[in-house]
Amino acid sequence: MATSGATADRIDGDFIRRFDIHQRIQHIMMFSSFIMLAITGLPMKFSDWGISQWWIGVWGGIDNLRMVHHGAAWVMISSFVYHAIYLVVCLVVLRRPFPTHMLPRFQDVKDLIQDVKYWVGLSDEPAKYGRFSYREKFDYLAVGWGLLIMIGGGLILMFPVTAAKILPGWAIPFALVAHSDEAVLAVGWILIVHMYFAHLHPLVFPMNKSIFTGKVPLHQYREEHALEYAQIMAAANLPLEPAEEVLSPVPAELPGFQEPVVQEARVAEPV
Repeated sequence: MATSGATADRIDGDFIRRFDIHQRIQHIMMFSSFIMLAITGLPMKFSDWGISQWWIGVWGGIDNLRMVHHGAAWVMISSFVYHAIYLVVCLVVLRRPFPTHMLPRFQDVKDLIQDVKYWVGLSDEPAKYGRFSYREKFDYLAVGWGLLIMIGGGLILMFPVTAAKILPGWAIPFALVAHSDEAVLAVGWILIVHMYFAHLHPLVFPMNKSIFTGKVPLHQYREEHALEYAQIMAAANLPLEPAEEVLSPVPAELPGFQEPVVQEARVAEPV
């Protein structure tokens, strides 16, 4: 199921397999529903803006916009449930520790400090990561707590009468504020931080295709996940660098080195 261990079978030609089919489906469900929720939810939060009123009109009114918003919400909830089942199967049924690699560790703090030192010129090298960097872990966990707020608040707003029978009176206005403000925070994070590191970074610009193909080029994996890359190469008994990058010209000043003598062709002169 999951491409979990640093094993040789993850090498696929000039690529390393990083995401399995389940992870890719979950991501497609998540980002497609997120986009629909953003373009239908933000106009309702800022409904007094002129552009929001125009956009609501494009959809044929607030009722149509709300219906599409609710439909996208169920897709996101399905993705969340799918991912939860996926984690349980990996950990309990298949007994693969792969998901635990996403948990924060003290090494992540050390990596952050190393990166800061590199950014300010106090170190010549950035941090080297294993399967997941601290940025990827934070991104993943942020989605987790964001989903709890979005889904919890969204269900209260979707079924306000039922919620009012169970929860105290302040729960509905609280859910409205939490749900809508978390949405603004999520959209800002995705546009500013996630989009840069996932798609606009020089290594992957203009788009990182790995979440669709499941594969990352070897040279990119070597840069982004150097520690796991070394483990995979060792498992496959392959050098860390391609042969063409290892070979270098022999310096002329080495003892015993002689430049090859090229003799010019001579044309016999007529007698």
